[in-house]
Amino acid sequence: MNMAAVVGSSASLLLLSNVLSISVILACIVIKLPQILSMIRGGSSKGVRLSSVLLEECGYSIMLTYHFAMNYPIATYFEYTFLVLQDLIVIVLILGYNEKLNLTALPFFALYMCVFSCFAMNMVPGYVLKTAISLCTPISTSSKLIQLVSIVRNQDPGTVSAATWGMAFYTTMARSITTLIQTGDVRVLINFGISCLLNFSLTIMVLYYRRSSKKKLY
Repeated sequence: MNMAAVVGSSASLLLLSNVLSISVILACIVIKLPQILSMIRGGSSKGVRLSSVLLEECGYSIMLTYHFAMNYPIATYFEYTFLVLQDLIVIVLILGYNEKLNLTALPFFALYMCVFSCFAMNMVPGYVLKTAISLCTPISTSSKLIQLVSIVRNQDPGTVSAATWGMAFYTTMARSITTLIQTGDVRVLINFGISCLLNFSLTIMVLYYRRSSKKKLY
């Protein structure tokens, strides 16, 4: 293979990565909107597990601060800014609908901000960051499994949004590709691969049980 072919191939891969990154960022701007609207329309957080969202928020925060601290290209992780903010809204809604939104949550929020600010500013040893990103996979997996088990056990997705999980499936699949092309970070790749599979499973389960619920009405 000559040099021109190698350069051309690299340029094509970079273009693909950039296009996918842009699509992921655009999707993540609104990815949680269907979930938020579903809860608001339903007037409850039925089916949406708080423990699942809290773990997901933790995982997103680790991914955001890890990539920032490692000086990775911003296009490879910028969507986590939107995911973190939207998950905070979901958490507030869950707490509000369950009448648990009060001042006792403030110390936990302050601790959360302190820890992840230290991560982002590289104020912790390198091994702490590497440990955190390694833990991101079990955290993310646990988050999705909690929600998945809840749906299967209750045979009812409640206000869980299939659109949100469908977009999550696409974004993790796309991010697997962009990470492979641009950084090759194995820890991140493993996390995206497992998340992609679980996001797909959640999408299918929500659609399946929602259809089953509608059939029971007739």
